[in-house]
Amino acid sequence: MKRLTLVAGTQSTASVLGSQLGEYLEGRAVISTLWIDGSDPETIARGINGAGDLLLLSSGLVCDELTAAGFLDPGVDLLVARRTVDCDGLDRIVALPPGARVLFVNDRLETARECVESLVTLGLDAVSWLPWWPGAEVPSADYRVAVVAGESGLVPPGMTEVIDIGVRVLEYGTLAEIYARLGLPPAEIGTFSRRYLAKIASLARRLARSTEEARRLSGHLASVIDNLRHGILVYDAVGRVSVCNEEARSLLNLRPGDYSNAALAGIVRNRELLDFLECRCGEETGVFKLPEGVVMARRFDLGEGGHTVATLRDERDAAAEASRLTREYRRRGHVAKWGMDDIVGESEALRRAKRIAARLAPTDLSILINGESGTGKELFASAIHAASARAAGPFLAVDLGALSDDLIESELFGYEEGAFTGAKKGGKAGLFEQADGGTLFLDEIGNISQKVQKRLLRVLQEKEIMRVGGSDIKRVDVRVIAASNEDLLDRASRGEFREDLYFRLKMGWLRIPPLRERVEDIALLVDRFLALEGARDVRVDPTVLRALAARDWPGNVRELRNALTYMLAVREGEGISPGDLPEGGYFAETAALSVRASPREAVYTAFSEATVLESASFSSPALDAEDRFILKAVAELEAEGRHAGREAVSAICFARGLTLGPGSVRSRFDRLSTLGYLVSSRGRGGTRLTADGRRLFLNTRT
Repeated sequence: MKRLTLVAGTQSTASVLGSQLGEYLEGRAVISTLWIDGSDPETIARGINGAGDLLLLSSGLVCDELTAAGFLDPGVDLLVARRTVDCDGLDRIVALPPGARVLFVNDRLETARECVESLVTLGLDAVSWLPWWPGAEVPSADYRVAVVAGESGLVPPGMTEVIDIGVRVLEYGTLAEIYARLGLPPAEIGTFSRRYLAKIASLARRLARSTEEARRLSGHLASVIDNLRHGILVYDAVGRVSVCNEEARSLLNLRPGDYSNAALAGIVRNRELLDFLECRCGEETGVFKLPEGVVMARRFDLGEGGHTVATLRDERDAAAEASRLTREYRRRGHVAKWGMDDIVGESEALRRAKRIAARLAPTDLSILINGESGTGKELFASAIHAASARAAGPFLAVDLGALSDDLIESELFGYEEGAFTGAKKGGKAGLFEQADGGTLFLDEIGNISQKVQKRLLRVLQEKEIMRVGGSDIKRVDVRVIAASNEDLLDRASRGEFREDLYFRLKMGWLRIPPLRERVEDIALLVDRFLALEGARDVRVDPTVLRALAARDWPGNVRELRNALTYMLAVREGEGISPGDLPEGGYFAETAALSVRASPREAVYTAFSEATVLESASFSSPALDAEDRFILKAVAELEAEGRHAGREAVSAICFARGLTLGPGSVRSRFDRLSTLGYLVSSRGRGGTRLTADGRRLFLNTRT
């Protein structure tokens, strides 16, 4: 039996070509395969020396590499294959829109050009091809689709779609020459020819079915468009109309007829509306008074081919529909429960987070919120939605940490009937479909698998989803706000989270400070929680506030509220006292401040008592209790060698039960500086006691 040895550049190429040879030779020859990448040179040398009846090289590049390495003798009998694209992988290329700009990517420019020539020869010339290889210049932003022949790793960044048509296969001429070189009978060559042509015929039938299906779908689509309650106009960059449905004709007061290929200026007589449609203004939505009534218009570009779609709607219908949708969202509970005013706190850390949230809200950027458990990530997400242009749309939140991976996928993307055991009859819409036009909050985003991460990335990039077990693509208009208490970038560096998804989510980024970084907000939070519990008149002992301020709060604001709810339930008196603090070591150190305080706590306690009792040790009639407290706080910070800034002093105030935010402390600083007791300087010097201020403090201590 004849023997053939194939040498390819990579193992994948050798496998594909070896399978193709086996299919066409059908046992008429023994086929051995070798590949250069990762192989031992001695193995390659032995394989070439014992090549048998025919040595077949997969490409000219392989021939060059083997020659340069000294594996090929000058007179060796070999055949360098000619290869072409595989017909079985061309269906997705046929589906590309005419005029689309498409890269063909390969490791060598010559190979990329050969592939493009093969595609054009097959009649796939409706798109604009650009042969590209990694050494070429970065393609322009017009190129968003890349086609590869088994080399997906070479695709440049920025592509929205990658079509892998598989490794290039041996073309007809090379296969025929292999038959001739192996001395196979002419009758068997005829059998091979029929098999090869059958593949071409199969491709032709698939293309014909696709064309017929496209015609049928086009007819159905035209019927659907005509029956929409929105007016639809589609037109190109020069104003040539391709779609004008019945509702648009009615709103524009046009006679019945086919307006395909009509000029936009010929069917839109209102100058303001025409300017809007022709993009002479920067707005994407507008309201226009037409003879048939007031019309709301929305315009968006399709991007490819320079086409624009405009929707027209009677203002009365739009208002009624918006009202109906709002009622429906509320009935389902798909509404934002909190706004920016519900975020309580005056600390600088929290005010910064609120400023960033307020700036991100009007944009349509996806947002990644980072914060520890219990800091209020959903509260911020809800507030951002309520302050956005999507406020009238739905707001849905899901805790991904509480769901299994399979359940996450079906919850997010929905499923079709029969997709899995237990699937509901008729299927179910996923959260992305339910949140269409609004916001979807994904808490604990770090818990999703690589599979779901990939699907989520596609939704963010393409605004399209496909239900589990389905085949239809659905467009969705959803803003995603994700949250995590983990460092996702660190997880991405370890390969546990997709880096491209991380940066896609982090187009807007917001960090929520933990409660221990804003202890001055504890008194305000306590007031808010008391109001929410209907206990606004309940008095909280200052010692309790000191105990609350001294705790680290690993559970943050949620833990604080739980502790307050507990104290309200167990209190014996009219107010909340130290005896009502949770037991079991929860506040073991802070609950006994007055019994066994540390030296620093003793100083705090002395300061607090001096403030509350308004000690007469300060003789200046110009000072009130809060002035005296601040002087003592500055003195204590100086003694510890710490920077006496307004945030540090404010923290001491709140820890001692005195509600003075950084802004109030700054006002007191200015007042005490005017009186000559403090001096402030920029930089690390901060605020310090003057000689008069120090004498007042020493007199108080003695």
